[in-house]
Amino acid sequence: MIKYRIGRRRAGAVRDALDFWQESGMLSQEQHDTLRDSIEVEFDWSRLAFHATWIAAVCLVTGLVALLASDILALLENAPAALRAVSSLVTAGLLVFFGFRLRLRDHPHIKTYGILLFLGCVFIGIGFTQVAVALDLNDVSAHYIFLAACLIYGLIGWYGKSSLAWLFALMSFSSWMGVKTGYSWGGYWLMDSHPLQSMMYGAFLTGLSLLPYSAGVLRSREVHGVTQVWGLLALFIPLWIASIWGVGEHRAQAGELIAWSLIMAIAAVGALLGGIRLESGRLIGFGATFIGIELYTKYFEYCWERLNMGLFFMILGGSLIILVRLIMKYRIENRKELPEQSA
Repeated sequence: MIKYRIGRRRAGAVRDALDFWQESGMLSQEQHDTLRDSIEVEFDWSRLAFHATWIAAVCLVTGLVALLASDILALLENAPAALRAVSSLVTAGLLVFFGFRLRLRDHPHIKTYGILLFLGCVFIGIGFTQVAVALDLNDVSAHYIFLAACLIYGLIGWYGKSSLAWLFALMSFSSWMGVKTGYSWGGYWLMDSHPLQSMMYGAFLTGLSLLPYSAGVLRSREVHGVTQVWGLLALFIPLWIASIWGVGEHRAQAGELIAWSLIMAIAAVGALLGGIRLESGRLIGFGATFIGIELYTKYFEYCWERLNMGLFFMILGGSLIILVRLIMKYRIENRKELPEQSA
């Protein structure tokens, strides 16, 4: 008998469908048993390979940064900027070349070529930085140099079907628009110079990942997941910052902050409900996470000195339980039974 090999979660869904069709009379018991016996649950090696590839990329980048921060950095600092730029770009070219060559030669399920393409993008960024130093470019010219680098990363990720390189392109473009993070004064910090632009960028990427046609194109290039994740991050983080500070150089008035908080709440609830409707764990996770972040932020902003934390979250939890009961009661009362549907 030919076996249909799938993961445990998908196998459960297929078996539930077969049981429903058999109970509804659409399949005979013999057909049901034959189809059910043809399902074989196997270990999801592709998921393991996917996560191992990302871990490998993080380790390689960490190792590269550590090497550059060691004594090797002192040797590189003594070299002319032009030499550093040429050597970086040549290294990037070799990595990208062998990455594409490996992609064409290997089995489509083997994704290790993506690491080479990703490292190629990293060295392209280093090379372009050294080009700007060698040519002593002003801020405006360097700004366009880095934008060109973002475009190159995107082309490599798109045509190479590399989610790592594509994510590097999306992150670099966010950085080009003014998003910065770092560690100083004993803590991590996050700054967004143009939050409205970041929101529009995030909304655009999220929209592309949700619209059927564009989502299909992104899946065909194997970059749908990272596009949606970065789009949601680029949308929600500026919204969260705007709900705390506003979008200008000075802190906004209370009315504007409340408006931004409402916008963020609507976006988070929309992601949660959309994830439930589309059965997308990613959307559900982002929506629920940022609802929690916003509630926790508003507690410290408005209720820290007025209401005990435990009492605040007890009231909030009780309200949600009541809401859930009302929703489920409405659904149960208005749901049609299966015999009525078939009639």
